This record gives sequence, C-alpha cells and structure tokens, in this order.
Amino acid sequence: MDVAIILGPGNPPTLAVISWQWLTQGDADQQTKGALASLLLMLLLAAYVLLGYLLWRGWRRTIPRVDGVRKPATPLLPGNTLASFLPLTGVLCVVLLAILADQSTINSEALINSLTMGLVAAFIALLLLLLWQEWGPQRRQLWLWLPILLPALPLVAGQYTLALWLNLDGSWTAVVWGHLLWVMPWMLFILQPAWQRIDSRLILIAQTLGWSRAKIFFYVKCPLMLRPALIAFAVGFSVSIAQYMPTLWLGAGRFPTLTTEAVALSSGGSNGILAAQALWQLLLPLIIFALTALVAKWVGYVRQGLR
Repeated sequence: MDVAIILGPGNPPTLAVISWQWLTQGDADQQTKGALASLLLMLLLAAYVLLGYLLWRGWRRTIPRVDGVRKPATPLLPGNTLASFLPLTGVLCVVLLAILADQSTINSEALINSLTMGLVAAFIALLLLLLWQEWGPQRRQLWLWLPILLPALPLVAGQYTLALWLNLDGSWTAVVWGHLLWVMPWMLFILQPAWQRIDSRLILIAQTLGWSRAKIFFYVKCPLMLRPALIAFAVGFSVSIAQYMPTLWLGAGRFPTLTTEAVALSSGGSNGILAAQALWQLLLPLIIFALTALVAKWVGYVRQGLR
C-alpha cells in the first residue's frame, strides 16, 4: 500500500489505494465499496496465481527429457553482474538519502515509536514461534504463511474490525498486535529450517536422562536455536519497521512512526525531512542486524559447539 501511494499513479489511483480510501471513510456505503474492492484484490491475486501456474505447466512441457548428453553450459555472467549490481543500488540510495537529509531534523517521537514497536513485536513473535515449534501442531501450518501470500488490505481491515469489537482500536497494544501478523511469518522462514535441523540424537540422550519435555526445550533446544533466533529477531524488527497500514489504521493515527511519517511527507513536504525519515528507516534495521551479528559471533566464540 505505501509503495502504491508513493510511486503509483494518483489520478486514477491503483485499486488498492482507492479501496483504502473507501474503507477509511465514515460512510457505510463507501466502506462497503471498499470491502468489495478488497475482495476483488483477492480474486485478482487468485487469477494471477492460476495464470502463472498454467504458464509454468506450459513451459515445463517444452523442456526436453534428460537423455544423458551434457549440453554446453550457458555463461552466468549476466546473472552474476545483476547480482553484484543490486547491492550497489542500495548503497547509492543510502548515499543519496544522506546527501538530501543533510542537517534536517527527525521526528523523535516517530523514531522512538518505531524502535520500541519493532523490538517488542520481534521479541513477542520470537517467543510465540519457539513455543509453537515445540508444542504447536506440526501439520497444517499453511495458514501461517497467508499474511505474506494474500493482499494486506483485507487482512488489515479484518484486524481493524476485530480491534473495534475488543475496544482496542487506537491503542499501542493493537498496533503491536497488528505488526505480529506479518512479523511472525517472516521470522518463521528463519526459525523453522533451523528447528528441523536440530540433531534428534541430542534429544534422545536427554530423554534417556529422564529430562522432561520442557527441560529439554529450555536447556537443549533453546541454546541450539540462539543464533538462528538472533537472525530471526533482526528480520522481524525490519518487517515491523516497514508496516504502514496496521500502524496507521489500528493506531488511529496516534502513534507516528518513521514509515507513516515518510509516506505522509512523500505527498508533499520537505525533501530533507523525508530523506532523514527514510534514512533512519534503513539505519535502524542495519543497527539491529549488526548487533545481532556481533552477539551471534560472540556466542559462537564462547560456545564452540554452536558453530
């Protein structure tokens, strides 16, 4: 949504933006139109998925069967060049933002809100995911990935409706809860493979010593998961920093963050202040990633078995 607001056309706006505008109006008829437009977004996504699947099936049929004859390998230079060029574009963006920001001041309240919400959301998500991996169901976990597969607008609209029923709208707790819906799936990308690679022989040895499941979890599995957990924490913090719709909608505009301020300034405002907001959006995750990397390296040095 924030990308569509900043980079998308304004007249006419994209379907996601106009759906957002309808949903945020006080008129019930306009809200109904917004809800129907949100459903249309999901139908469009399903149509694109079906089209992609059919194209993939058609492409698969054109691949000849393996006959054992090795074909000449195609050079990988274009792919390597592109892979090397993409990080450089990120560095250039940071340099450009630093030049534009210059001496511009930053909204300290937005900075503090972004930092605290990101840390709390990532910490809560980490605890919930570790407990889920140990005591949650091991099958039918597809619904956990839905927030990163479906359009965000219908999900945020559902969150807002639920927050109204629970009388939580406009609260700091509701904003953090809204962030968790997207933070947890991305953190699960890191934690689940690492959890599945835990050596089952260690668990068996602990069980032969008469250890309970909870004791094995805290004294065997959690230490082994420390370094992946640190990486997942940094990823979750970065995802929380980038949340726009949950922050603005569930917080009722009472909790400005770096993202909400940057989107608001993009429609008209000081380029220097906008650059400063965007620069701190990059610096905060970078600082967290650097700190977690240092802690992970220190843990690997102190406890050689975790390497």
